[in-house]
Amino acid sequence: MFFALHLLASAGLAWTVNLPHLGGVLAAFALLHLLVRLLGLGLPRLAGYARSLELGVLFCLWFIGQILLASYHVAGLVLARRVEVAPAVLAYPLSRPGAGMATLFGALLTLTPGTLALEYDERRGLLYIHALDARHSETVTRMLAELERRLLAWLDAGTIKGVQP
Repeated sequence: MFFALHLLASAGLAWTVNLPHLGGVLAAFALLHLLVRLLGLGLPRLAGYARSLELGVLFCLWFIGQILLASYHVAGLVLARRVEVAPAVLAYPLSRPGAGMATLFGALLTLTPGTLALEYDERRGLLYIHALDARHSETVTRMLAELERRLLAWLDAGTIKGVQP
């Protein structure tokens, strides 16, 4: 709800100051975000929204970087003269088991080149993942844990203890 109001107010502000293009809307969005951040000092729900927005932007930028790095790695494997890969299926235990979290996490993993979410065992809380190159399985597991940590930080940022949605 806050995001829709934030977006509409940004578009209205950009239109009012005669900057009705994407750059104007983004500048108005950032300006209003700073205002929300200042007002959020006394209002916990606004502070939670501002923190959630910040972590969401940071997550998206980080994830785009991970996609680019994985694309570079897969391109290197494909273009190499001798392909030395060790594909494997890994069972990854989710920190927060549940079908919704497994679906979101699996969809993000599948967007990353070289990984594919195969199946979720809801009873044991395990997500089965196919990794193209699992020669260093601890590196793959570390990447999965970092993705899950950042995703959960973003999803939990808007919830504030003691404040009802």
